[in-house]
Amino acid sequence: MKRSSAYLAGVLGFGGMLLLASGSQAQAPAAQPPAGQPAPAAGARPTVAVFNMAAVMRDYGKAKYQVAMLNKKRNEMSKDLMAWRAEYIKLQQETQNPATAAPVREEKGKRMVDLARQIEDRDREVNKSLNEDATKIISQLYDDIKTVVDKTAEMNGYTLVFAYPDAVTKEEQDSAMVKELKLKPPAASPFYVAKHVDLTGVIIQTLNAWYPSPAVPADAQVPPQPSPAPMGQPQPKQ
Repeated sequence: MKRSSAYLAGVLGFGGMLLLASGSQAQAPAAQPPAGQPAPAAGARPTVAVFNMAAVMRDYGKAKYQVAMLNKKRNEMSKDLMAWRAEYIKLQQETQNPATAAPVREEKGKRMVDLARQIEDRDREVNKSLNEDATKIISQLYDDIKTVVDKTAEMNGYTLVFAYPDAVTKEEQDSAMVKELKLKPPAASPFYVAKHVDLTGVIIQTLNAWYPSPAVPADAQVPPQPSPAPMGQPQPKQ
């Protein structure tokens, strides 16, 4: 799956520019916004910020590596399953062949019963192991993200930081399905996010700096990394 190569990120508030007339002249009245348009907000340092959780999970190196390793483990543990299922299908076809003698059909039927039990037991074992690993991975990724968000908020004076899932690529943004989901959000979800309160790039870059991971295997799909984040992110951990 392709990922976007750049993210709108920023953690520093912006100050408004105040234009004053000279002391001998009266201050000009503020220009009014065009009819039907909202008045511009006063330049003030924001105390609320957001980040796109979907983008963070896609471009956090450790998350990509852990998912790749989990898929590798699943493939390795499923080799027996694939062979058994292939054998089961072959036996099923042979037992359904009218030319197969009754004694042979009975013998193959017993083998199919044994295979079905083996497949069920192995499938349960694989799912149990993968679910346990996935639970540990999710817990660790949450702790990593929480640490980075907390430090970023402390450094920049944010009192509230929201995480929200949203489309990352242009293709996803244009998807009718994604648009429909955004019209039926399970909780509050932003329709507009100003660049200076979007922490997505900062969080991705800091996570990759603080919690580096081995490279994803060459045969795995690796999306492009996000562009460098601006100032205002936590310093690398020592």
